[in-house]
Amino acid sequence: MGRCFKTWLILVLAIAVPSCCWASASLVQRAVFQAVWQEINANYYDTDFGGKDWEAIGERYRKRLSAIEGPTAFDQMMTEMLRELGDSHFSIVSPVFNELIPNVWEGGETGMDLSVVGNRVIVHRVHLGGAAELAGVQAGHELVSVGGERVWDLRKRISESVVYNNRIHYYLMEVVENRFFGAPGDKVSFCLKAARLTSAKKLTLKLQTYRGRMSSQLGNLEESPMVLESRSLGSNIHYLRFDLWFPSLMEEMRSVIRSMDRDSHGLIIDIRGNPGGIGLMATGLAGMLVENEYEMGRMRLRQGHLNYNVYPQSGAFLGPLAILVDGASISTSEIFAADMQETGRARLFGSRTAGAALPSVLKKLPNNYYLQMAIADYVTSRGNRIEKSGVTPDEVVALSTSKLRQGEDSVIDAARKWILRQSD
Repeated sequence: MGRCFKTWLILVLAIAVPSCCWASASLVQRAVFQAVWQEINANYYDTDFGGKDWEAIGERYRKRLSAIEGPTAFDQMMTEMLRELGDSHFSIVSPVFNELIPNVWEGGETGMDLSVVGNRVIVHRVHLGGAAELAGVQAGHELVSVGGERVWDLRKRISESVVYNNRIHYYLMEVVENRFFGAPGDKVSFCLKAARLTSAKKLTLKLQTYRGRMSSQLGNLEESPMVLESRSLGSNIHYLRFDLWFPSLMEEMRSVIRSMDRDSHGLIIDIRGNPGGIGLMATGLAGMLVENEYEMGRMRLRQGHLNYNVYPQSGAFLGPLAILVDGASISTSEIFAADMQETGRARLFGSRTAGAALPSVLKKLPNNYYLQMAIADYVTSRGNRIEKSGVTPDEVVALSTSKLRQGEDSVIDAARKWILRQSD
């Protein structure tokens, strides 16, 4: 199921600017530019701007405005300016990027989950009896194109329009999944291939009615589909996967963990592809997995700071814990994973996270532009900054397409084997 504009990418709010508006483009550009510069100047968490002269940066880019022609060139210039600050969670949501996400989710379900492996988009899971299975989709297949657009071309367009390519996996997933958005009964055509050397096969699936859970509206975040999966992997090992850090999931996660056999060999928490959500939820989940109170980390705000304190909860699971991450594990997912690794509470498996851990807000700008801006810095309890660097797993494990076709997940398998060794 597509993630439907989760976390900060509230692209349903980004209404495309009609081409006619750019007849007076200089006025639009100057208004947007000034609003961005002033917003950052007034509210950026670092009053020293990372040692950069924000006044001089503003003046340098302001002089370039007169030579800018059209929205694309303007958006590229604004992206360059935001890169000067060196933080993630800075972006301009503009008509140029909006072209990459033209569809609105209308309740249609694909019945498949996608993942990024290297530069490829792979079918990770196919839901039994779902639209994808009925269309002949199999796990491990590579998505070559959707709706007549090649995945490689989409990736190239994304890399040209976003501020930080360390989040390319997440952007690519959002853009690709948007191509499958629609109402129940809508048809989507796409091409898959079973292996690198095989030719692509064109398929068409008819979207089914989504029957899963929905998140509640939270601030600027629209309601969206979300996942919480809990199951046994055999050998007394439990598996928990969720794709949003939303308060509405907390009670169910608590119930799942408390219901586990205290003699369970271990727990696997899968936050691959999880783009974050409410930051303090990381402390809530951690409290279900530890026995002592401690400080997870600290957010530095423009004025003051916020401690991420963890308070142990009754019925906590204290056995072997494995956490699965990848390049689309972002924000709160990174904060949680980094802490569990640093404290020695868990062993991490998968691939390095995005390195985009800062909290942010979405500000409306003139002419239906939006600015996403970081409002705090985050350091772990040991003073480490995971922004830009990300979190490297203890065991780097890539998804194997051949194993996926056999119904196996190589990252889960590695975590499961480690847990079993702990009980030997």
